[in-house]
Amino acid sequence: MVQRILHIGLDTHMGGIETYLLKIATYVDKSRYEFAFLMYDDEKPCFYDELTAMGWKFYNVTSRRKNFLKNRRDLKHLFKTERFDYIHCHLNSLSYIAPVTIALDCGCKVIVHSRNAGAISSFKSKILHKVNYYRLPKKKIRCAAVSDLAGKWMFGEQSSFVVLNNGLDVEKYKFSESSREKIRKELNLENHEVILHTGAFRTQKNHTFLIDLFNAYLKKNATAVLILVGEGSLKESIQEKVEKLGIGNSVIFTGVRRDIPELLSAADKFLFPSFYEGFPNALIEAEASGLYCICSDTITTQVRIPEQCRYISLNAPIAEWVKELNNTPNYNRMNSGEWIKKMGLDIDTEMERLYQLYQG
Repeated sequence: MVQRILHIGLDTHMGGIETYLLKIATYVDKSRYEFAFLMYDDEKPCFYDELTAMGWKFYNVTSRRKNFLKNRRDLKHLFKTERFDYIHCHLNSLSYIAPVTIALDCGCKVIVHSRNAGAISSFKSKILHKVNYYRLPKKKIRCAAVSDLAGKWMFGEQSSFVVLNNGLDVEKYKFSESSREKIRKELNLENHEVILHTGAFRTQKNHTFLIDLFNAYLKKNATAVLILVGEGSLKESIQEKVEKLGIGNSVIFTGVRRDIPELLSAADKFLFPSFYEGFPNALIEAEASGLYCICSDTITTQVRIPEQCRYISLNAPIAEWVKELNNTPNYNRMNSGEWIKKMGLDIDTEMERLYQLYQG
């Protein structure tokens, strides 16, 4: 019998949850599982067209921000009238757990999947997260997380949870010389050292520090170019900082791109100084492409390929970061995918873990 899974967590802005859900929806065994997704206020979430084209169904409910009571009534009606084998909730915090508690009241089995391992920006959300941390009925749900850090942060140090890393399609991100030439020609980068960062312009990604670091590096590496891929609420302030430093000709803001594997092939190094990460998809993708990566030590070591990834403290002086960025390790970019597979971070391994979760 085909199992029906309702996924809750898609937003209208692209982030880690959105890319993860698109990925598993693409690779899932359709003979065994049928996916569905929740949307709010008839607003099409990220990847709505792609997921619909795959044959997956969307269910619309009123958002809590629009009408708190109707949100709860809509959720209760949905869980009572539709048969789902699991309600799979993908959460960056516990600030909103109504779908979890209502689904349990309706007799549904629930998975809470921690997608974050750090701070929450909104004061109100912090308070709600703290309260709901104690309200979350952990013994009645299945707990999952993208990393050990994410699991301990959301469920507690002594909690039991399943780790579901964001498995990667290794072949898709494999270094390509033709893609490298194409992108470097498109962006006029043939004679430049290219440093890349992919990530939304949000506090956790630490773009302010990233720009200061690149500015220091640029003083001794005049042909270096920084490419920033993504959108977000802090983008304008970062653009202003770049212009104020007078390095606008050396920084490229691409916005959201769908050709990340090609951009990775075009780059020489990858910068990732995040304050925190649930599971660093972008870092894994960069490693799979064979890029030399310089990251903050707040990121889980579960994803580190030692010979091509350096972890540095955010408390270290910028000079230490610049020194690492100046390094050019000697290894074969084409071999990185095998490391990913050995670490169990490829998509095939990950889908099997997901299936086991749904069989529990």
